[in-house]
Amino acid sequence: MKKLSYFVVYTIIFMLYSVGAIAQVKDKTFKAWTVYTTNLQGQKTCYIASFPKSKTGNYKRRDEPYFLVTNIEDGSDEVSTSAGYKYKKNSDVRVNINGKKFKMFTKGELAWASDSIGDTQMVKTMKKKNTMNVRGTSIKGTYSIDRYSLSGFTAAHKRMKSLCK
Repeated sequence: MKKLSYFVVYTIIFMLYSVGAIAQVKDKTFKAWTVYTTNLQGQKTCYIASFPKSKTGNYKRRDEPYFLVTNIEDGSDEVSTSAGYKYKKNSDVRVNINGKKFKMFTKGELAWASDSIGDTQMVKTMKKKNTMNVRGTSIKGTYSIDRYSLSGFTAAHKRMKSLCK
């Protein structure tokens, strides 16, 4: 399970992103997506991040949700998301990108595509579409639906890839 090994990496990236630590560098923003670089365990890591344009659901309180695409060691992409709460155990996050549907598995506060094929398909679809809805269920049974703009995604993805070849 390659994805679980990146749990620590994403936790660190989220913590760095949240507190604005010097260890990460904001490179450039392309509309709704921002490119970042950081150095994790002596290795340059690049990722793009976005926050939802709208948030709905029956939750009372949660941290800020986000969606990431990270350039991993072999140059492939890995998608992940957080709804700002711990996901219900054994639940899936459902992603709808202008009618094309995907599932992501959850662990704690993070969710990933089930494999590299899912990562590739999601990124390919995100490049072609305008909006993405992400639906998750919390450990309390509440749900959230976050709507992300994909405006600027292709340019941000291209920039991320060029920074971490």
